[in-house]
Amino acid sequence: MHANAADVEAEFLRRLNVDLPEGVDWKQGAVTYLRELVQDGGVEAEWFHLVKPFVGGPDFGPFWVDVFHFLDVVHKVDLPSRSVVVDVGCGPGWTVQWLAKLGHEVVGLDISAELLALAEQRMRTDPHTPFFEEPFHYELRVHDIEAEPLGLERPARLALFESTLHHFFDPVAALRNTAADLAPDGLVAVIEAAAPPVGSEWHAQNVELMRRYRTIERPYTRDQLHEALALAGLPHVAFYQPVNGLFRQQADELAVLSRTVARSDHLNICLAAATPEALARVERGPAPPSDPPTGLRFLDGVGLPEVGPDGSTYRWAGPRVVMAVDDGGPHRVHVSNPTLEKRGVQHVYLLVDDRVVQQVELSARSSAAELVLDVPAHSVVELQSDRAFSPSWRGEPDARVLSFRIAAPPPR
Repeated sequence: MHANAADVEAEFLRRLNVDLPEGVDWKQGAVTYLRELVQDGGVEAEWFHLVKPFVGGPDFGPFWVDVFHFLDVVHKVDLPSRSVVVDVGCGPGWTVQWLAKLGHEVVGLDISAELLALAEQRMRTDPHTPFFEEPFHYELRVHDIEAEPLGLERPARLALFESTLHHFFDPVAALRNTAADLAPDGLVAVIEAAAPPVGSEWHAQNVELMRRYRTIERPYTRDQLHEALALAGLPHVAFYQPVNGLFRQQADELAVLSRTVARSDHLNICLAAATPEALARVERGPAPPSDPPTGLRFLDGVGLPEVGPDGSTYRWAGPRVVMAVDDGGPHRVHVSNPTLEKRGVQHVYLLVDDRVVQQVELSARSSAAELVLDVPAHSVVELQSDRAFSPSWRGEPDARVLSFRIAAPPPR
């Protein structure tokens, strides 16, 4: 690593850990976490780790969250049978067990031998393997991934950080050392809640857990996770939002789902890779972009690019457009409507966090205007219009509901 790169990484870690108390042996806290948890909560705390992710209710929320997020990632990656998977910070091993029952060769690592003992107990008491008369293929290692790579004989197709990356004092080292054992098309999967606002209830709970057990409970903002992955040599990243459940076959339900997918800033679920080709393997269709691309991305509400008589490229937009602002801007978005009648007036509104922050007026005399998007990186904004029309209303075969034209950087 060049001196300048080392300085950048050191400065990132300083900013990341600036609020952590000094003089705490965080690794030792992770080693003794289960022991101290049992001292506080009794054998029930150990039992919880043995049956995880299952819960006895009445609140089944944690079960659905843990299981759906994990399975969605494994489904997305779509590994061939008997792939090598590294489970980083596997703890009591429920993800090791599920991956092994899917037929993969799993290497579960953790810094705590006590947690790995529970994982071993879990595996040895499960008699049902996926292949007839063949044992599970797994290995549990006590290992400090911040200190050095595993040095696997066979490279891994997937490395999983399931709710564990936020425990590391140096996530860059943990990611870099993990990536060292990946195959050329290997992926790193991160499943994390995003950092809660400072001063919120969730933030206070994390601070109390760190104080009590001397383990790091420091989730990342989206920007921090992007930076950590890039510094670790994993610059090609795609973020996802899981949508699970049963939904009625109605357009209103689809609108709710679209909004849920577009506004997923409470989660940091992503796949990361060293090359764009590795990330493209898990996508359908053309190779996906790396998040974040420079500029804007359309998430919903626009058609395909079209070329006007003057050679300019534009898209027809409906009365509601959702856009991702990846690099913070400012960005200038040009909107227009050449179909307005002589007395027609149209307003296009810019909404940030459901609040109107800017508006422009279009008319037959002045049919084009400009909106300026100056918002934080990784924001989601909306454009909404008070007018809509459809060519089909004039007897044409085009049934689209349209509102205005938009000229902005196309999806990358």
